[in-house]
Amino acid sequence: MAPIIRPVTKADQSALSNICLLTANAGTSSNHLHSLPALPGLIYALPYLNLESTWGFVLDDDGQVVGYTLGAFDTRKFEESAEADWWPSLKAHYGPLLHNSDAALTAADRTYINTIMTFPRANDATMAFAPAHLHIDILPSHQRQGWGRKLISRAMENFKENGVKSVWLGMDTRNTEAAAFYGRLGFKRFEGAEDGIVGITVQEWEDYDV
Repeated sequence: MAPIIRPVTKADQSALSNICLLTANAGTSSNHLHSLPALPGLIYALPYLNLESTWGFVLDDDGQVVGYTLGAFDTRKFEESAEADWWPSLKAHYGPLLHNSDAALTAADRTYINTIMTFPRANDATMAFAPAHLHIDILPSHQRQGWGRKLISRAMENFKENGVKSVWLGMDTRNTEAAAFYGRLGFKRFEGAEDGIVGITVQEWEDYDV
């Protein structure tokens, strides 16, 4: 049976966290970089199953989740929801580890914990381009088979259905393959965008995807 794209559910949390870990090092596995492997997913995947203004779809191959696209319709609402309901418990749990010499944190662990402590908000220029944002990650076993385009196409349908006219995403600037992939799909930098941020309008996607 061919893989299918379906809406994400809470039952997918473990799979999403694992995919995030295995793609978090500029598109490759970051498992070897962490003593706390849950950290990438806690920041970049699981909030989208638990906070306001979020949506998500997964690539399901015979019951195994092998990829996802996740995001928020309204990034400011998402940020506010995270500040109230997501970051506080993570700050309380992980923050003290930064000052615990017995914690045996790796450099990557510290970077992610510091992100939890002061998660960066999208800048005003990015919000002016689009209120919505997305993430996409696919396991290597299912990359280069057209699933990335199909996941983003489903996300774009979702945006159109919900009256969202444009979207942005952020990527690791070291991930040149991802940058090339997004460029082929019509994503581009916009005025005021920080490094690694690209966007596209739904109309541009429809024109480009014909």
